[in-house]
Amino acid sequence: MRRLFTITTILFLAVTLNAKVKPIEERPQDVITYSYNLRSNHSVSTTIFGLEYSYEGRVADRWTLIGRAGLVPIGFSAYSDPHLTSIYGNMGIGLSFESRWYSNIAKRAECGRSTYNNSSDFVSMRLRANTGDGLEVSFTPAYGIRRTFGKLWFHEVTFGPKIGVDGSGLFLAPHIQYRLGLAF
Repeated sequence: MRRLFTITTILFLAVTLNAKVKPIEERPQDVITYSYNLRSNHSVSTTIFGLEYSYEGRVADRWTLIGRAGLVPIGFSAYSDPHLTSIYGNMGIGLSFESRWYSNIAKRAECGRSTYNNSSDFVSMRLRANTGDGLEVSFTPAYGIRRTFGKLWFHEVTFGPKIGVDGSGLFLAPHIQYRLGLAF
């Protein structure tokens, strides 16, 4: 019995001491999948001098289509003299359609960050028609960031070039917009 114990111990030690541990890079990794879910939602949002209703509907994996209608900011004007300074915002009725591709929503889910209510960076293309001093039609390719806070609130910022046609002809203008909204 003592001999069997000795042989077993020696074999066990030989196998244990001879074993090689693979580096972490060569070990098979556990497959972890992170899920994100783009949501279709209704929302009411405000910009500076604007208030819009919108519906965002999911059309593909990371793509959504947004339809908006409401009061939109058309332009700003400032007046100044030695006694009075004032800033005016012009509004009009607007209708827009926007397609969005949420570029980093999968990466946010992988890192454990919230993707609730479509919190992600996005690239969008917006076609908008609005009234004011006349009919204006514009196309805006933009980059934006959307984040949520609370259950229903979100805010987003977008920027890009705005290319359009109005009563005076073709124009190119910068587009920078901050939007605060309530999604339901």
